[in-house]
Amino acid sequence: MELSAYTDADIALTEAMETDPVVMAELGGPVPAEAIPALHRRRLGDPWWLVVVTDEDERAGTIGIWESEHAGAVVHETGWMLLPAFHGRGLASAALRQLLDRARAVARFEQLHAWPGVTNGASNALCRKFGFELLGEEEGAYRDARLRVNHWVLTLRP
Repeated sequence: MELSAYTDADIALTEAMETDPVVMAELGGPVPAEAIPALHRRRLGDPWWLVVVTDEDERAGTIGIWESEHAGAVVHETGWMLLPAFHGRGLASAALRQLLDRARAVARFEQLHAWPGVTNGASNALCRKFGFELLGEEEGAYRDARLRVNHWVLTLRP
C-alpha cells in the first residue's frame, strides 16, 4: 500500500466514495452528484490530500490533513475513507501509519484532531490504535447533517 498525490484523475474515486450510502453512512448520507466537482477542485493540488493505493495499483480511498475550526481556534484535522470493497483489509491502518509518519516529519503539525461518528467502530478503533486521546463526545456537522462524533486528538510534538 502506498499514498499518492490526489490528481485530476481521482474525480471518479471521489464520486464513488462520496455518493456511496455505505461510505457516507456516518456522514449524513451520500453527497449529491452535482457537489462532486467542487469537492474535487478543493482537493486538487493539496499536498496533504492523498489517495490510498493498493499493492495491486487500485485506488481504494483517500486520507488527508486539513485545517478546521474548533472552539474558535484553527486546528489540523485528519480523516479517511475507503470504498466498501476495501474495508477490513488493513488499508486504513497502513494509510494512517504512513500519514502520521509524514506529519511527524514536518514542524507544521503539533496535533491532529479526528471526529469520527460515535457509532463508527472502525474509525474510532483506528484512533485508539494510533494513540489518539479521546476528549469526549460532541455534536459535529458535515454538510447540512448534524452528527454525534467522538473528538480525538493526537499530539505529534510535546
